[in-house]
Amino acid sequence: MAIRRIVAAALALLCLGSVAAGKAGAQDVPAPAISPDPLPDVPPTPSGQDPFPFFDNYSWRSFIALNWPAFDDPAKRGQPDRSKPFGDASGPRVWTTWKSRIEIFQPGGKDPSAWTSYEGVNPCGPSFTNDVVTLSAFTAFGDFNQAVFSLGDLGNPLIAQNQTYVRYEVRVNQTEFDSIVRNRWYIEANLPKPENPVPFGQGSTEVKAAWRVLTDRDTSAIRARYYIVHDANVFDVAANKCVSRDIALVGFHIVTKTPHRPQWIWSTFEQVDNVPGLTTEPKPPTGIALSFNDPSKPQALDPARRPKAISPTNPPVASPAPMQVVRKQQIQPETMKMNNAYWSLPGIKGTVWENYMLVATQWPTQISPEDPNNDGKPFPDGGSEIANTTMETYFQFDGGSCMTCHQISNEQGRDFVMFVTMDAFRPGALATADLFSTQLARGKQAPPSSPPLGSDPMMKSLMQFFQAAENQ
Repeated sequence: MAIRRIVAAALALLCLGSVAAGKAGAQDVPAPAISPDPLPDVPPTPSGQDPFPFFDNYSWRSFIALNWPAFDDPAKRGQPDRSKPFGDASGPRVWTTWKSRIEIFQPGGKDPSAWTSYEGVNPCGPSFTNDVVTLSAFTAFGDFNQAVFSLGDLGNPLIAQNQTYVRYEVRVNQTEFDSIVRNRWYIEANLPKPENPVPFGQGSTEVKAAWRVLTDRDTSAIRARYYIVHDANVFDVAANKCVSRDIALVGFHIVTKTPHRPQWIWSTFEQVDNVPGLTTEPKPPTGIALSFNDPSKPQALDPARRPKAISPTNPPVASPAPMQVVRKQQIQPETMKMNNAYWSLPGIKGTVWENYMLVATQWPTQISPEDPNNDGKPFPDGGSEIANTTMETYFQFDGGSCMTCHQISNEQGRDFVMFVTMDAFRPGALATADLFSTQLARGKQAPPSSPPLGSDPMMKSLMQFFQAAENQ
């Protein structure tokens, strides 16, 4: 482990483009701060200077700004309420007021409503509205599966110890939303091609959240350790309909396209009670159960027990067996140092946000040229080092990285935003989840009426990518 960290640090210093030589050009790392304003970027660090503190501080500032209390008023959608402190537990967060995936990609390719509007069809039905966090999808069970590097199991659910499925949602800020709407990228025919690439606007940011559905087994002491959305719209397996449920945030991805990092900066956070810590990670207080680990059972993540993708042919069940999840590799020491620095701040200490930690930041080290052939030379570039246990549980075995996978989208001229290709409307095509479950996960041919997604160049590259990873 020590050798790996030494090698990682050496590679970081070698691969980063420098703006000055030696210690003479050293920059001061911005001090940890609680602010509703994220840092705008991470400029190149001088040769010989450790880059991790710069990027990890950037990640924490982004996390705080996005989780700042927000206005309920649609006219102020996506804006922080600066009259409230960060630790205020009431009301929505900035990112929960952003445009959701289900608002952007409406049935039949219908135009999404304006940024300041919540109008539109909700997958739960006509009596449900989009101003409430919704864990459901227009495609059958489309919010149940992770992405994984395995063609045989393209996506698997994560099942908590309280026997509920973790659910996933994606949201984007106004800049990214405007890029999609301006170009009408919610229609497949309008998507860019490699010969005419079109980047997203600078400042585009998207988040992916992993939510754990709470039950009677989650005591008040457990609930007090999470950011919770009360009365969310959740598709309930047993009821076969959407119901109101309290949901707890357990995982959080942030990706932002910045001027200095046009291949985006990638940050990932977890709630500290997800799985056991290895060495320096915090441990929950006595009596607080882990979300995805039973301490009485063998402490191993078994890839042979990876559950099959949830799909119309393998639907979710009412009381699924919980999964035993562990973290394979400890979090980077520099990253844990930054976590401790933020946890000690008065505005975080003693709030639910003290129970969230940065797992990793990934960034491009070769930023020019910005084109489909440049993946940015991501660092760190491994899977286990940067995997989020709630969203990439088995990436810890499969390797690869966020940027490596999303380069598949970039090489098709669509920047690093993969979900646009996945969700764009295709007349006569099967829903994405249905196509994956039939054509990819089960190795069957899609029906003749739905070839567009499977024949898309990006999807072909994605299949090849998964196959190559599986054969390694």
